[in-house]
Amino acid sequence: MIKQFFGFVTLAFLSFMFFNITVSAKEVKKEPITNTAINLQGVSDSFTYNYYLAEDAQKGKNQLVLDVEHSSLLISPSSLTIRVDGENQKTVKLDGNKVKTTVQLDLKGKALKKGAHEITIVFYGIIKQGVCVENNTSGNWLRINPASYLQIQGDVTAGELMLQDYPSKFTSFQSKTDVVIPDDADVNTMDAALKIVSYLKKQAANQNQIALVKEKDFENRQTNKIIVGVMKDFKTESVQNILKRMNVKTTDNTIQLQTAQEKIKKVNRNILVVTAVNTNDLDAKIEVVSNQEFVSQLSGKALAIGEQPKQPVRESGMVTFEQMGIQNLEISNVAYESGHYYYYLPQDFDEEKAITATLKLKKSSILDAKQAELVMEVNSVPHAITLKEIKQDEGFFEINVPIEKNALKNNHLLDIQFKLNGSNANNPCTTNDQEKWLFISKESTLNFSTTDNDRQAVASLTSYPGIFTNTRQGTYVVIESIENVALEDLNALYTSSALSASAPNYELKTVDAIQKEKLKGRHLIFVGEAGTLQKDLNKKSPLVMKDDKPDFAEDGFIKETIMRYATIQKNPWDDAYIALQFNREGSSQNQITPKFLRQIQNLSADASVAVQNKEQQTFTNRAQFSIEKQKEAAPKQSQSALKWSSVLMFIGLLAVIGVILYLVFKRSKKK
Repeated sequence: MIKQFFGFVTLAFLSFMFFNITVSAKEVKKEPITNTAINLQGVSDSFTYNYYLAEDAQKGKNQLVLDVEHSSLLISPSSLTIRVDGENQKTVKLDGNKVKTTVQLDLKGKALKKGAHEITIVFYGIIKQGVCVENNTSGNWLRINPASYLQIQGDVTAGELMLQDYPSKFTSFQSKTDVVIPDDADVNTMDAALKIVSYLKKQAANQNQIALVKEKDFENRQTNKIIVGVMKDFKTESVQNILKRMNVKTTDNTIQLQTAQEKIKKVNRNILVVTAVNTNDLDAKIEVVSNQEFVSQLSGKALAIGEQPKQPVRESGMVTFEQMGIQNLEISNVAYESGHYYYYLPQDFDEEKAITATLKLKKSSILDAKQAELVMEVNSVPHAITLKEIKQDEGFFEINVPIEKNALKNNHLLDIQFKLNGSNANNPCTTNDQEKWLFISKESTLNFSTTDNDRQAVASLTSYPGIFTNTRQGTYVVIESIENVALEDLNALYTSSALSASAPNYELKTVDAIQKEKLKGRHLIFVGEAGTLQKDLNKKSPLVMKDDKPDFAEDGFIKETIMRYATIQKNPWDDAYIALQFNREGSSQNQITPKFLRQIQNLSADASVAVQNKEQQTFTNRAQFSIEKQKEAAPKQSQSALKWSSVLMFIGLLAVIGVILYLVFKRSKKK
């Protein structure tokens, strides 16, 4: 009996311990700091990882773990240093005899407090013996592998939830968020949800944190939830119960926003409800949660917004770096390159007038302005900026940087990166150098002029997505029906087209709900077959059509290998605008994939047709496109030459008449 009692106690104790271990294991989450290998090049190079804690972390096993490989040539004093929020936390020596190592840093104090944090990993490599030997060689390297991760104890996404916590508590470290729509969501609800998803993905460190799901999957995924739709459209008990517990109420002509923390399968999750009396109001006012300028103004736990706020009018075409998605940034001799930042100029910007950047700068007092220079690269075209006039004690100094016109791309994309040159001593005898930094404010601006003149858009795939996203009038995304388009197709399109600070200016429409008159005065994107509009599209299609179907062979493509394709042409209902169509061929499931969109965005030559094969390679008709453009230009040149020849003939005729009249007059005088 005693043995049985002790056996029972032992079993209970082990079960309790196992339960505790399981719970603890669930509380500790590992977040990869990179999805691909990060290569750092000696002598000095660095990598920065940012994370956001929505609440203070719990005490426990909070740490950064780096899986590192490096050159076998490294010798002392080669090192790897980890900084957290600008403070050095740990330095380890690197030995060429041990080319693979794991570096672990326990996180404490400020690193676990609520808010934004920055981890910088600095590599310093020496590979040769001797005095004053140059170490800037390809053999001087260190790699941070994808197995590296950040581990934080506890549920750091918990805590009271307010509207001002959106989107941070839905996109922060460890947060995974589902945007939930009714199973039978209409076009307006779908459009609104897609805009929220595309906005959130631009804010999240990892786009895979954000997903668009139907309500049937509400309880299957343990994630934060953003519920988007009219309340009566939700049919599942789990969603209805949450809306009831939150006591969500709607009023006419408003969009209702409300936050709460609710248990989903016994785990607290952050909930945001975005709803309205009808889907028209929902879609019309969705910018309040998909445009950063409006999101930053949200407050409280519940808010009913009546009138849709208007975007500030920028007559001069000025946008701040913050509006372009460029926050305050710092570059130095340790981390001498910034990341890449992207912005699409609007279609109505005036190409004839200058584009400039006004930079607000501060510099380290030990940075030698005579030797160092700031380089602003725009689409890989460098713009050198002297630092000689910057003074440390006068706060921010402004410098105006003219952007070269040859740096602009056809799709109006600006790819901006900053570099700091000349900040190192470049002396092989110097093995230690103080950090010399340059600070660029988010209040810096990009300046351009706009024009009211109608400009004929070029029907080239290089125009995607800039020409469709940054226009005064919204672009229609047209589908045959919700049943005939995959949710992931629309998700990929909206996400690819989103600007850094807001969702794309798109409106989702079905063919049967749109009049042809409404297709004028705007750009169009068709996803899949266009139903009754397809014949009109086919008349101006860049593909050779046979029985209203593309004849790919005639255009130089192997039909049997094609999975999906994209064509771009003049809008059949308004020549001043463009129509882009994505479609699939054969057994392909999707009209669009993220990779196909990236390939189109990266096209270097104009084309009006792009096809993606089964190996996900993309081919275009760029050669044919060039020939067609030459043919279009040829008649104009002939007409121009004909006009000039006519003018010359007329002048010659006048001259002959003049000579005859002169001779006649001269003879009459003699008589």
